[in-house]
Amino acid sequence: MTRYTNLMTTRQHMLQEQEGSLEPDSTQQTECFSLSDGEIYYLWHFIQGSIMSPGVRHRLRRGWGFCQRHAWGNLVVESAFRHEYLHGPAILYEDIMGLAQEHIKTDLWHKTALRLNLKMKGPCLMCDMGYGPQSVGHPMEEVLTQGRDISNFQNFAFGTQRYWKKYVCRICLGDQTDGHLCRPHLLSKLSQGQVKNIEAERHFVHYLSEQLRIYARSFRWEWQGTETVENKASLIGAVGWCSGWNELFKILQ
Repeated sequence: MTRYTNLMTTRQHMLQEQEGSLEPDSTQQTECFSLSDGEIYYLWHFIQGSIMSPGVRHRLRRGWGFCQRHAWGNLVVESAFRHEYLHGPAILYEDIMGLAQEHIKTDLWHKTALRLNLKMKGPCLMCDMGYGPQSVGHPMEEVLTQGRDISNFQNFAFGTQRYWKKYVCRICLGDQTDGHLCRPHLLSKLSQGQVKNIEAERHFVHYLSEQLRIYARSFRWEWQGTETVENKASLIGAVGWCSGWNELFKILQ
């Protein structure tokens, strides 16, 4: 089997490793991930420096990053132009996961307060600006071509898969049994009073935050080369936790 395992096989293998696995939704197995010209146009500018704008960072903190489509799209475009040098996303999600860690400290671990803390405080920045599957933009043709190349991100994802496959939200996979939850599904389950092991979720967020801190630090000169595959996998884990996982499955098919 090639490294580029198709979506169905990837999801089935991950489910088969756990008891009570369910067949994934067939409609999600056949969908492909593709960014519009407008989305690539915005994300190309975003990775040039907009990511560090205080106003942009404030909105991303309020929205737990981008929506699911644009969160994974950001990694795809960043990887297309930066290869595996994902400095910008590492710094961004170190910040966001630090916020998550603050929200779920033991003394704040009251379900009502947690639901309020985990909710998005504003819309996805890109969606709010009108960028979506049909949006138009006018980047140079070479920018469009390179921005649509998902191979660098696939290399990164498959190279770290042995770690991040343990982080995937079980509901995103289609399995309703116990396991880690992404933030949107944790929020949903909290609202329904169906979170059985809150402490485990707290430890999971702490773990991702600490792994990502080490990965982000590795981009500093004095820490170069200190990152591990597990540290790198935490970036995928953080994006999945903040926004959900199904768009990643489309990218990896």
